[in-house]
Amino acid sequence: MPTRSIVIKVATEGDLRSYVGNDGHYFDLVDFNKVRSFNVLDTLPVSRFQANLVDVFGIAVQFQRIWLCFRRQNGTCRPSRPLSALENKKSVGSLTSKVSGDVKLFLEVLNSCTPRNLCMEDILVFLKLYDPEQKQLRYIGTLYVKGTSKPAEILHKLRNLAVFCPDEEIELYEEIKFEPVVFCEVIDVDRTFRDNQLENGDIICYQKSSKPWKLRTHPSVQSFLEHVHALKDEQRRKICALEEDIVVLKCKSDLQIEQAKMECSQLKHERDYAVRQVGELQDQNAQIILEFSFADLQQATEDFKDLCKIGDTEYGCVYKGIIHNTTVAIKMCRTGLFQQEVSVLRQGRHPNIVTLIGICSEASALVYEWLPRGNLEDHIVCSNGFPPLPWQIRTQIIGEVCCSLLFLHSYTPSALVHGDLRPCNILIDANYRSKLCNFGMSALFLQPGACPPNLIARHPYMDPEFLTTGDLTPLSDVYSLGVIILRLLTGTPALAIARRVSEAFESDSLHLLIDKSAGDWPYTQAKQLALLGLSCVEMTRDKRPDLLTKVWTVIEPLTRKPPTASWRFVQSASRESCTPSHFICPILKEIMNDPQMASDGFTYEAEAIKSWLDDGNLRSPMTNLALPNRDLIPNRALRSSIQEHLQQQQRSNS
Repeated sequence: MPTRSIVIKVATEGDLRSYVGNDGHYFDLVDFNKVRSFNVLDTLPVSRFQANLVDVFGIAVQFQRIWLCFRRQNGTCRPSRPLSALENKKSVGSLTSKVSGDVKLFLEVLNSCTPRNLCMEDILVFLKLYDPEQKQLRYIGTLYVKGTSKPAEILHKLRNLAVFCPDEEIELYEEIKFEPVVFCEVIDVDRTFRDNQLENGDIICYQKSSKPWKLRTHPSVQSFLEHVHALKDEQRRKICALEEDIVVLKCKSDLQIEQAKMECSQLKHERDYAVRQVGELQDQNAQIILEFSFADLQQATEDFKDLCKIGDTEYGCVYKGIIHNTTVAIKMCRTGLFQQEVSVLRQGRHPNIVTLIGICSEASALVYEWLPRGNLEDHIVCSNGFPPLPWQIRTQIIGEVCCSLLFLHSYTPSALVHGDLRPCNILIDANYRSKLCNFGMSALFLQPGACPPNLIARHPYMDPEFLTTGDLTPLSDVYSLGVIILRLLTGTPALAIARRVSEAFESDSLHLLIDKSAGDWPYTQAKQLALLGLSCVEMTRDKRPDLLTKVWTVIEPLTRKPPTASWRFVQSASRESCTPSHFICPILKEIMNDPQMASDGFTYEAEAIKSWLDDGNLRSPMTNLALPNRDLIPNRALRSSIQEHLQQQQRSNS
């Protein structure tokens, strides 16, 4: 019998994830016209074909299970049964006798949790999760169930996959039909899967109970799919009507035909826009978290090779890995921290909070964006070869940490508290932007009788009232922020740093304590930050400043306005503007109206230097040296020169 070529189409888990929710496709699992196709001879052994799949998909033969897909009455093509051991020994041509047309297969990747020897009672179902609030339906994965078991027995697994609370009330539906009308049947969790008429390849859609959403649009899977169906029906009707109009208009003038084609193009553009809108329903939730398998993490880290390990702390081991050609950080969480971190990071994205890309529930692992410049502690102590941070970047980081805390504390109904704010939990990206991480430890702090791990390293940053009362509040984070401000300002260790800065104020030696490696930090700005840091680290909470109204109002201008220029810069700028430098007030950077000479030898605008002295400043704003006395002498000669200069400018302009 002559050999012939046949087409085999192979769908994978990745095809299912990319299909559901893309371009408005929410019903069914995959479009076999868009999956990988293979043209092979019908005499090729199935085992040899599986070996070829290793080169294409990178999945070893021992981890492959091939399912035959058959067309159903509802027009879909679903996995029906796995190839038997006998079929694996035959040629691929033998598969064509069981299907009409192309051979369609589903490639299942086996892992440690997958049953190897299937029996008649084992049913492979596919899971989708619907979010009524975001109107988002997405593919979750596969699950094996027993035909004689009840759906109630897998509810805890479904909640874990969706990162729901353990007691969250959920509803289950079987996705049955989309054309000509949508039909989803409620699954009775107290009847067996067989009694619910579920079989291999069926789709279970589940969601939080629709009762809280009953007053909203599309509260259930059924209503959401009906909405999608209505949109597609409307699009089809428009296209059909346009095509009929084109047929009629062919008999008319070329101008009319051209106008009709333009109208058709516009309506098709609207159709495409409507399709994109449906496809982007899933993007309404800004925080989409992917689900990875343990095998994905093994592949990303070369089976957790030691060379890939970049850290091992009380939060867990952290590995550097590559997933989908993207460098990521993978944290294998310690017991009790996984759910806490996920619950915080799911609240939404913020540019100064590390981005959670995905999770692996079976391994309690978190997959983050990769930040190449380590953490802030490394930069403060200049470890791992990092150079000292300039004062401009230190000021920027203080502002970014404050901004991210405002975001956490503004969450309702109750504020989110970081609880472990330290430089080692502030990561730095390639552009020296800072991002908070490690939110899970606060859950352990609040457990009755719990003692925070690594207390010696944490103690300088921990709220004293929390240590005595066990009560963690947003003002606990304010205390930690104050210690970080003082560390960035002075570069000294955190232990007893508030005492050292306070003593420097009392002895007028703050300028000696400021970290010289940060560069020429403007003294006025440095003093503002020192005072702010000291106010944040007050021992009692009622004395600490409010983060929004007291702290942010000081930090925000420092991050967006250029700092006070040095005297050398003022002189240079004055020459460029053709105004003598000694006409310019060193404080206001403006031409003086009432010049007064201070005991440091510099002349200032009277109002500016008086305000400087009235604020309690005992040092020169120019030299930072102590002022011998507070007496001011009017500089009448300079005033006359300034007035004459201004008159000359007016005459030149006129």
